[in-house]
Amino acid sequence: MESMETNVNMSEGGNKDFQLERLEKEKVLQNIGGIILVSFVMIVGIGGNSIAFFVYLRKFKKSTHRTFIVTLAIIDLLICCVSMPFILVTLRNPITFQSNGGCKVVNFLSYFMCIGSSIILLTIAAERYRKICVPHGRQISERMSIYICVLDVTLGILFSWPAAVIFGDRTFKTNVDNIVGTECSVIDDFVGTKYPAYFNIFLMLFFFATLIILSILYALIGKQIFRMKNIISKTNPSILSESDFVPKTQIAKLSCLQPNQKDNKSGRGLVENICDYKSENSEISLGENGQETKSAASKSKCSEFKEQNTSTNDSAKKPNRTVDITRVLFIITVVYFCSFLPHLALRTVAFLNKNFLPNLSFAGNVAYQTFRWTFYINSMANPIIYGFYDSKFVREVRMLRRSCLARCLKYNQRRYGDAS
Repeated sequence: MESMETNVNMSEGGNKDFQLERLEKEKVLQNIGGIILVSFVMIVGIGGNSIAFFVYLRKFKKSTHRTFIVTLAIIDLLICCVSMPFILVTLRNPITFQSNGGCKVVNFLSYFMCIGSSIILLTIAAERYRKICVPHGRQISERMSIYICVLDVTLGILFSWPAAVIFGDRTFKTNVDNIVGTECSVIDDFVGTKYPAYFNIFLMLFFFATLIILSILYALIGKQIFRMKNIISKTNPSILSESDFVPKTQIAKLSCLQPNQKDNKSGRGLVENICDYKSENSEISLGENGQETKSAASKSKCSEFKEQNTSTNDSAKKPNRTVDITRVLFIITVVYFCSFLPHLALRTVAFLNKNFLPNLSFAGNVAYQTFRWTFYINSMANPIIYGFYDSKFVREVRMLRRSCLARCLKYNQRRYGDAS
């Protein structure tokens, strides 16, 4: 009798393990979209943010926007190196996962990324607003921006700590009788309480309040930039009048000689070519020995105009760079909120409709497990945005790549040269 009972228990245990393994494989198939998405974002994010961190920290001068970008790169690297690998573990072991401490850490980091990044983006928008809309007022210094980033990170930690308390290992009943799974979610002690709901409501209100404030600030910034461009286009006179240096009969000839200068926005090249042409052809006179001498008045007048135009170009570089930086930071903000919208939409629907997740089909579960992780896209997107819209960043990356290739080539030559 005892041997029969032992055999029955062993068969039941083996059957239970087999069913548990089958259930986990089915769940992993549902998570395949999330696994692919998070893996791709993690790989690209680690590489891109590492390059962005190095380039902006070592190759850019100290400035407020450099401080903000380096801070965002540090947060994104932390998420890519710590949070995402842990998420992949939970997606790969959706039923047998057991790591209470790890679950608390990864959820804390995820909420910290959401809240901390939002606060930093608010600070960036406020700094851009001061620089563009109130250019003569007191501006945020580079040292002050460091203190502000430390404060933003501290606030992100203070607002995110409930996640480390609410989340952890949670047991749940599977569709098969007598089989209990473990997942990283709201712990059993808080299931059925209102604390998780309060926390999620706070995050949603914070998200939408941040979105409204940022929309207002960037609308004012965009309006001011548009206004400045209109003023410049209306009030910027012709760089060189026809009667000052060049006769009207020479203008057509000059335009034929220098056709490429039409696209020079500053007009600097056009001024130099006009002055050179005038001094060499129109202001040439015969000296006492019959030699050609240039008019001193023409030379001094052209050189004076060149100096004035050069100073104008130098002063115009700073506003243009400010507008370019503002555009980059604005696109970062837009991508940030777009990456969070699918996640928030799914969380809202699941929160309002308790039967939403249980009634999902296999395809519905695959889509849900994919789009619920779209907010991680924000952690890899920033370096890509720099590559498209920050010409200085692209130039520094190319120089870094050439330097690395040159070093590798020199190393290989020395290595194989010594071997031969």
